[in-house]
Amino acid sequence: MLRAAVDDLKAQLGTYDEVFNIRDSLQTAMEELQFELKPGARELGFTLADVTRQVRQAYYGEEVQRLPRDGNDVKVFVRYPSNTRRSIDSLSDFRLRTNDGREVPLFTVADISYKPGLKRIDRRERQRSAVISAELSNEVREQIYEDLRTNFYPQWEKRFPGISRGEIGQAEGQAKFMAEILALEGIALFVMYALIAVAFRSYFLPLLVMTAIPFGFMGAVLGHLLLGMPMALFSYFGLAAAAGVVVNDNLVLVDYIGRLREKGVGAFDALVEAGVARFRPILLTSVTTFIGLVPMMLERSTQAQFLKPTVVALAFGVLLATFVTLFLVPALYGLGEDMKRFMKGLWTGDKQAKLGQAHKSATNPAE
Repeated sequence: MLRAAVDDLKAQLGTYDEVFNIRDSLQTAMEELQFELKPGARELGFTLADVTRQVRQAYYGEEVQRLPRDGNDVKVFVRYPSNTRRSIDSLSDFRLRTNDGREVPLFTVADISYKPGLKRIDRRERQRSAVISAELSNEVREQIYEDLRTNFYPQWEKRFPGISRGEIGQAEGQAKFMAEILALEGIALFVMYALIAVAFRSYFLPLLVMTAIPFGFMGAVLGHLLLGMPMALFSYFGLAAAAGVVVNDNLVLVDYIGRLREKGVGAFDALVEAGVARFRPILLTSVTTFIGLVPMMLERSTQAQFLKPTVVALAFGVLLATFVTLFLVPALYGLGEDMKRFMKGLWTGDKQAKLGQAHKSATNPAE
C-alpha cells in the first residue's frame, strides 16, 4: 500500500509544470529475486521464511565453525561450490528439505520473480515511511501545497486509509522555525509592552504605541502581493525589523503628546500640535527608509534574491504603518480620552466636557 500511495502522489506532483526531478526513497536501481509460496506449500510444512533461509544458506553460506588463528577467529562457511552459485539456472535443481528429512524441488513449492528491491527501510515514529522529494523551477511551493491540501489529499487519504503524511525538509524546517519565532516574538512583544508601560506609567499607552505592528504586517503582505513574491522565512525577519521602526515612530508621537499634556496643554490641542510638529520627521523617516531599500528590491542578481523577502517586508511594512502613525494613533488617543472622561463622569456623576469642546467654546482652559 505504501508503494501505491507513493506512486499516486508522485503522479499528482508530475501534473505541475514547475515540478521536476520527482523521486522517492523507495526507488532503487537493483532488482532482486522474490519468492512467493504456492498454495500447497504450507501442507508440506514450508513457510516463506523457511524457503528463503535455505536458499540463503546454499548461496551465501551458513557459519558452522570458527577457528582461532593468530589471535583472530576464522569463520568457516558451508555453501554451494563457486561455479554453482554463479548461475541462476542452478535454482531449477535446488532441493528444499522438509522437517522430516524429505527433499522437495524448489519450483514445486515457490514461484520466483524479479522485482525491484529495497535498499533500506525508513521509519519515522516506529512506522515504515517513504520520503518524496522534488525540485521547483520557481517559488510556487505554497501554491502547490495549497492545491494539494484542497483538491488532492482528501481523496488520496480515502484511497489509502492506513497512510499518514507529514512535511519534512524545507517545509518541516519552516514549520519548526514558525513555532519558535512565534514564541520568541510573543516574549519580545511582552517585554516591549512592559518597558513602554514603565516609561509612560500607563497600561493603555503601550497598546496605543504597538497598534502599528499589525499594520506593518499588512504592509509586508501587500508588498509581497504587489511584487508577486511568496512569504518566505526571511520575510519574517523583515517584519521584526519593521515592527521596531513603526513602534519608534509611534513612540516619538505619543511622547510628544505626553510632554505637551504635562505642560497643561489640552488633549485636543496636544494632538493637533504633536501631529503638526512630528508629521515631517515621521514621514521623512519612513519615506527615506523605503527609498533606500528600493535599489535592493529592484536588484535582479541571484545573490540578492534571498534577501529580497526581508527588504520587501521591511519597506512596505514601514510605508503602510506610517499612515497609521499619522492618522490612526491620534484618533485612538482621542477615543481613549473620551472613554476616560466618560468613565470619570459615571464615577463622579459630573458631566464631563467632550474632547475638543473647550477648544471650540474657549470655556474650559484645562481642556
